[in-house]
Amino acid sequence: MIKTTVDISNTSPRTEGDAPERPIGERDAVRRAAYALAAGAFAAAGADRADAAIVYSGSLDWEIFQGNALPVNLDGDAYDDILLKNYVFGGGNYQGLSVNFFPGKIVGFTAGFNYVTALSGGEMIDFAATSSGSFAASLAYGAANPNAEFNAGEAIIGLEFPINATSHFGWLRVTIDNAAGTFVVNDYAYQDVPGEGLRAGQIPEPGALGLLAAGSAGLAALRRRKS
Repeated sequence: MIKTTVDISNTSPRTEGDAPERPIGERDAVRRAAYALAAGAFAAAGADRADAAIVYSGSLDWEIFQGNALPVNLDGDAYDDILLKNYVFGGGNYQGLSVNFFPGKIVGFTAGFNYVTALSGGEMIDFAATSSGSFAASLAYGAANPNAEFNAGEAIIGLEFPINATSHFGWLRVTIDNAAGTFVVNDYAYQDVPGEGLRAGQIPEPGALGLLAAGSAGLAALRRRKS
């Protein structure tokens, strides 16, 4: 069964290459409950995926409100795998990402700061793709991070994260408007075969277990993309 734990947190560790300060944002119990319900619906849609290599979340559209961070447990074990951040600093609106555990990395690059690479659908995510990335990087920070690639619009994040201390690869599709301070997680998928890569935007092929793993929302999204 697929289970994803989603919560809003207003605390996060300082990480090298990340923004310099932590803002103080207020928790919103109603919004937190809404995320929990969404995660519960996703878990309920899960199915036996013994023969499925790619695990797909289905359509999510989780909004991360300003002043908050969203820890996400991608594979449903006991640990949050990544932290997505939507903060406000002295330099303006900031969106960022960190992978919580070694040997986790982001598909990214360094140009004065650590940045996340905005991937297009079909680009490969594997050891070669993550080799030059960091575990924490900027998605967008206005003029303060001039080489950021997620300032406006929809793009895909590629990442490496551990399951049972072994590297796995996945992607997240996000929509960010840095100027407006909005951050939405559209969907994600990961490869459940250790060490095996996948392509950005890749989801299970139409088939019994693949579609069951995606859930009804994922099936609808798949049909939209195929049409």
